[in-house]
Amino acid sequence: ACQPRGGRLALARTDGAVEVYNFAANYFQEKVIPGHEARSVEALCWAAGDRLFGAGLRGDITEYDLARLCVARSVDGCGGPIWSMAANGSGTQLAIGCEDGSVKLFQVVPGGIQFERSLDRRKGRILCLSWHPSDTHIAAGSIDALRVFDVSSGQTVQRVMVNYHVQKVKRECIVWSIAFLSSGTVVTSDSFGRVQFWDWERGTLLESHTVSTSAVLSLAVSEKEDSIVVGTSTGATYQFQLLPVKMGSLEKRWVRTKPFQHHTHDVRAVAHSSTALISGGLDAQLVIRPLMEKMQKKGYEAALRKFTFPHRRLVSCARKARLLLFQFSQHLELWRLGSTDETGKDGEVLPLCRMPEHLLQLKSKGPEHIYCSCVSPCGSWVAYSTASRFHLYRVQHEGGGVSIKKVPKVPKLLLPAYQLQFSSDSGSLFVASARGSVHVLQLLEPGGCKHLHTFRPPSGSPEAVYLLASSADGHWLAAVSGDWAIHVYNLKGFKHHCMVPTYSCAVTALAIHPVTNNLVIAYSDQQLFEFGIPEKQYTAWSRMVQNCGLHKVWLERDSPITHITFNPKNPSHILLHDIYMFCVLDKSLPLPDNSALLMNQSTLKQLPENARQRQLHAFKICKKFQPLLFADLLDENCLVMVERPIMDIKTQLPLPIQQKKFGT
Repeated sequence: ACQPRGGRLALARTDGAVEVYNFAANYFQEKVIPGHEARSVEALCWAAGDRLFGAGLRGDITEYDLARLCVARSVDGCGGPIWSMAANGSGTQLAIGCEDGSVKLFQVVPGGIQFERSLDRRKGRILCLSWHPSDTHIAAGSIDALRVFDVSSGQTVQRVMVNYHVQKVKRECIVWSIAFLSSGTVVTSDSFGRVQFWDWERGTLLESHTVSTSAVLSLAVSEKEDSIVVGTSTGATYQFQLLPVKMGSLEKRWVRTKPFQHHTHDVRAVAHSSTALISGGLDAQLVIRPLMEKMQKKGYEAALRKFTFPHRRLVSCARKARLLLFQFSQHLELWRLGSTDETGKDGEVLPLCRMPEHLLQLKSKGPEHIYCSCVSPCGSWVAYSTASRFHLYRVQHEGGGVSIKKVPKVPKLLLPAYQLQFSSDSGSLFVASARGSVHVLQLLEPGGCKHLHTFRPPSGSPEAVYLLASSADGHWLAAVSGDWAIHVYNLKGFKHHCMVPTYSCAVTALAIHPVTNNLVIAYSDQQLFEFGIPEKQYTAWSRMVQNCGLHKVWLERDSPITHITFNPKNPSHILLHDIYMFCVLDKSLPLPDNSALLMNQSTLKQLPENARQRQLHAFKICKKFQPLLFADLLDENCLVMVERPIMDIKTQLPLPIQQKKFGT
């Protein structure tokens, strides 16, 4: 669901998770509300400006709290499972389509929604809904028919049969999606691959386009009503445009103009922003296809975007114990890394003397999905949080195996926790909470904890904290909240130290240097800043970066930096990565200008030493590991990388619809 006249996109996944992407912040996934086993989201819409509502097969209408990243409230729709929901143009009313064939209206009021009335009820579930832009009529699609309701009287004023006859045999036709245009035209997409245009007052068919041999599952119209995007069950999306019949003619017709094959499976959902076609489906990919004719200039803004992986870390590392903790939706896995005694040349795969070992699987009880998790640097503590519970475990390493014990009587903190971070000495746990607050817990031997302090921003904040970074010496803690403000706290005096100057983009990763205590920040527009915490100002290197500017190729990456770390042996090195590359940034070397080659590692290898020195620059980029979910330095000589091969995900998907290919 695109926010009307706003810059956000909300999407729902089949596990009940809801994500919000910010167009202005380089399509950054700025908010994630984790899923719930009992919550399915069949419909999603914005109302009253920035309020987000969802509805599903449980029969509830749910409003989401985008500041606290949880369900704010739920109201029973009283019509069985809800298949569709739509907000009127002014955002003051919601209409829901139910299993029992009824369309119900709810009023959006401050602090919730109120049931208003039911419209004329007929047999057959209501699978899709659309309001007329004037808010006077509602079009609803079901099986074999579409109906138009008068909102003021609640009566059905038109019923159109959309049956499909093949050799005199009537087959069931499902109207999957519907749109009501201001001209009075109703657009439907159905299970027989047709996109049809109807005159609702006469009940007659104006145009019919067969775009697929299988179902057309989704449909969306642009705000100006001059473009439509549809998605099919073969993974194809098509654009229709309203074009003049002849040059200069006032008569216009809908023409299928652009086919795209960016998906492999059902395209369950489409949206049409002012500049792009947006689609998502069963292959779990969000695809944003900018429209070239809507772009001011051809270039980076017009590039295709595909999002498969979350814009946050799901892996944490216990450096000293050489353990990795993987976070899944309802369980955690703790692994011990393998090791080798061999040495070799660059590019060689070394034989292992000890294989990686799966030590532990920790299942979360109940239907709630996990918000965040962390393992301590020493490997002796594991913590995770769901929407209503916070869990802390003590892990005992005995010989080759492990035993685990839950810490009882954990302080009743403001739930849920959005981010967890252990201190470098494993003596404290920092818990990111709602309203910009961070709780500090002291970890006690042999297995306990107590609440030490709660940090809050001096000016207050309605948003939850989503990123934390602590210093190696235990002096400083940096916290980023949903309003993109970065606050730095003094852990020794338990007081607010300073606030980093605000920037117009979302923070995607940050870390504090173990030697200099400088805070390195990565933003969603790919800019990098270095802030001196003791001095409360940007460093000289950071000012130089802003004056000179970063390389054009670096700024045009569409994947955000998700993790930053450092090499204590070489303080000038900053290690960072996104999904598609790992980078060592050497501050002692000059920045490359746009005429230089950014990825020059293979070129440098072929040059003699003198020529190599002249072409060296600060960015050393490796694209060998993809898709890269995590990278961290274990010790001076060892780096750990965690990949999530895309084929592992594709093998878990159902088989796509077989399509005949020419010449096979």
